[in-house]
Amino acid sequence: MIMQSIIDRITDENVQSIVDTAWYGGITYWATSAEEQESAAKPADKDYTIVEGVDDWPFGEREVDAVHYLSKNDIRLAFAKLLDPGQEYCNKRIQGYILDAWRDRNEEDGIDAGHIDADAADVIIQVAALDEVRYG
Repeated sequence: MIMQSIIDRITDENVQSIVDTAWYGGITYWATSAEEQESAAKPADKDYTIVEGVDDWPFGEREVDAVHYLSKNDIRLAFAKLLDPGQEYCNKRIQGYILDAWRDRNEEDGIDAGHIDADAADVIIQVAALDEVRYG
């Protein structure tokens, strides 16, 4: 019940802001852009394609370890997991940004996603995609 009330307070715009922040520098060291066939395989109930791997073009080949398809609710759930005071996914500094975003929420706009920096967005996406923090 508590988890659902947290998830319900995170708007689609909040989720998009987290994803945008992740792509602007949070996850680019372990994830690469999806190619057409990877995007085309995205299930109808998912919103985002996260390709775990690297693209060293023009110096090397594109390497894909896994492709993850995430829904907005997957990202909301990861955010909620990271609010837990006993979570062991990340350090207190990164968790502090997530807590600040939750603390400064309001009814109309949801969480204050402006508190989510690249490191926090990275952790949220990793928890959503991998259920662990494997990188960084």
